[in-house]
Amino acid sequence: MQKKSSLFIFLLIVTAFAFGGMLPLSLQRGFLALSLSLKSVLLFFLPILIFSLLFCTFQRLGRSASGMLFSAIFFVCCSNFLATFLSHYVGEFVHSMNLEMIQPATGCELTPLFILQLPRLISTIYALVAGIGCGLVVPWLFPTLSQRMGVALDAVVVQLLRWIAPIIPPFLFGFLIKMRHDGMLMSLLRNYAPVVAILCLSLTVYLTLFYFTACGFRPRKVIHCLRNMIPAVICAFSSMSSAAAMPYTLAAVEKNTTHKFLGRSIVSMTTNIHLIGDCISIPILIYAILGSHGIAMPSMALYCIFAVQFVLAKFSVAAIPGGGIMVMLPIIERVFAFDEMMASLIFSLYILLDPLCTAANVLGNGAFAQLMDAIVPRRTGKHGV
Repeated sequence: MQKKSSLFIFLLIVTAFAFGGMLPLSLQRGFLALSLSLKSVLLFFLPILIFSLLFCTFQRLGRSASGMLFSAIFFVCCSNFLATFLSHYVGEFVHSMNLEMIQPATGCELTPLFILQLPRLISTIYALVAGIGCGLVVPWLFPTLSQRMGVALDAVVVQLLRWIAPIIPPFLFGFLIKMRHDGMLMSLLRNYAPVVAILCLSLTVYLTLFYFTACGFRPRKVIHCLRNMIPAVICAFSSMSSAAAMPYTLAAVEKNTTHKFLGRSIVSMTTNIHLIGDCISIPILIYAILGSHGIAMPSMALYCIFAVQFVLAKFSVAAIPGGGIMVMLPIIERVFAFDEMMASLIFSLYILLDPLCTAANVLGNGAFAQLMDAIVPRRTGKHGV
């Protein structure tokens, strides 16, 4: 389903840019109004979704907690933070490229027919902190209540995702129509082709170093491990889903690690939270958009605040197309002052790069399992064959 949805969104992007100009102006303004209204609805329900996902995640972890599990979560946070932090320096270079500001070429921006604004009941960051805190504390103090809350919030998550997934395409379509009307397409293609090349190079270099570190800087073992990961990478790239590629990832990790039980456990736990592709690509795209809109580069202190929130928010990424960037949008808008157009631009770019990011996520998960296999105490080897 996720593969079909992602393909549909990709076709939607192509359709909007190819045929959007044929629509009457009033209809284009109506699509933009619909997108803005749907965004308001998404932001209204997003804190509920984030709290529910985080509570369920940490409540489950708490029930089966062990030293190995908490070690894995700790190292996942460290790995995500390191990738996000290092992306700042690539982003600095991208920001300094003096990208042309993406602005309307016609001198007449498309305006919505109407604007529907729902109130924001709670900040996303408060929902994030509350979800983690309750997910850690409630299972220890009230185990029975915790299980009931987990079941109830699981149902809330399922229902919200059923509502949210179908509105992602129309949510994106209106902003694409606006970009097409305002003449931003050529500027987008001209400016962001080198950015995508830099992003691909950054992912390649980082993942190569990751594998060399996990393999003890032995080139033959690195080649052997990467060869085993090829089926998982192909599946991830074509399906745009780390979960769909998990059977291949598990098979590769079993070949690449000594403690097979540990490797299987690490992959199962970290598939949806250890996201190297996102941690590298999203910050680079943020800096590219800031640079192309003539906005000054943020300070290191501000970026570190963003990086911490970014890493924590990874535990609440929704399993729908664009779910990674959708959860991050409120944080990006607040920290970097993104407007509606900049938010829609990073959403569109993220969707287009989703196959590449997913493949990088799967490769990163394989390397992370090997690294954990090397640093976790030897006694874990007794668990599996």
